[in-house]
This record gives sequence, structure tokens and C-alpha cells, in this order.
Amino acid sequence: MDDIGHPAAIGGALESIDADAAGPASNGSGLRVRLFEPRDRESTLRLMRQLHTVMPFRNQPFSDEKFDKRLRELLARPNTSVALVAERGTEVVGAAAGHIAPYILSDGPPFCTVEVIVVDFKSPPLRRAKVFLALIAGLKQWAASKGASHTFVHVTTGSNLKATDKLMRASGAEIIGGAYVA
Repeated sequence: MDDIGHPAAIGGALESIDADAAGPASNGSGLRVRLFEPRDRESTLRLMRQLHTVMPFRNQPFSDEKFDKRLRELLARPNTSVALVAERGTEVVGAAAGHIAPYILSDGPPFCTVEVIVVDFKSPPLRRAKVFLALIAGLKQWAASKGASHTFVHVTTGSNLKATDKLMRASGAEIIGGAYVA
């Protein structure tokens, strides 16, 4: 699809993170986090479909059109939004998106809200963990480049919460609340 955007339109200080130099994700595996490019659409869409199968809202049909619309919105706002992919070699094995916005009760620095992090379910657990941590590092690097003071990750899958908590803590995050669905 040619209206998804061009990498130059994404913006931000993050061009690429070599996960082999990114702390916990390092293992000489060739894992790299970089800005989304139009050629990543199909791989990212495949990963999002995988993620949808474990979401609490999986009873709702997945919408390619909504995916494309949100992706276009992210790419159209390079100063406040980012879309990332993690790749091993030439294969996309993870993706993430986030945006920054001012804190509602202060004139202080903005916050980054992570909209989605997805890793390829076909990968072994240790590789998934390394991809997840590399994507978190990429989001935090991008957020810092935009002046954000905090990066918020809202866990809404409801699956494997203990492992997710362990990974989030390994990334330096601390839990400050929870997600509820009413």
C-alpha cells in the first residue's frame, strides 16, 4: 500500500538501535530496532493479527483498514508519534508504536504512551523476550529524544502477566497501577 508513508516522514532521533549494544537484549543475534518503513506493512500486519488472537477483544473482527488508518495517523505526526520494528536479519520479528503528549495537570515535560508492542509468537520464548526488551529500549530512546519524562506501557492482553511483569521490570520499569475493563 503506497499511502502508508515514507521513513523520512517518521522523524525522531531514533534511526536504528543495534540490540546487540542495547543491554539486556544483547546476544550477538543481529537483532536491530529501527523506524517503520512502508516495506514493513505486511510483516507488521501479520504480527498484529497474531496479537489480536490473545487480546480480550479477540471476539471483534480484526480490521486491516483500521490498522492502516492508525498507521497513517502515526506516520503523519512525526513530532509526536513513532512506529518501530525489530528485525533479525531481514525478518521483522516485532513492532511497537507510541506517542507523546503533555501531562494533563502540569506544564512539565510530556509523557510517552506506548500503544502497542508485539513480538512474533513463532519465536522461542527467550528470543521473544529479547525482542520485547529491544523494542522497549527503542521506545524509551525515542521518547527521551522528544523530551518525555516517562514512558507508560499499558498491558492489556491479560495473558502471561507474570512474564510480562518480569520483562517490564528488567527494562527498568516499575508498576504504578493496572488496567481494568468495565
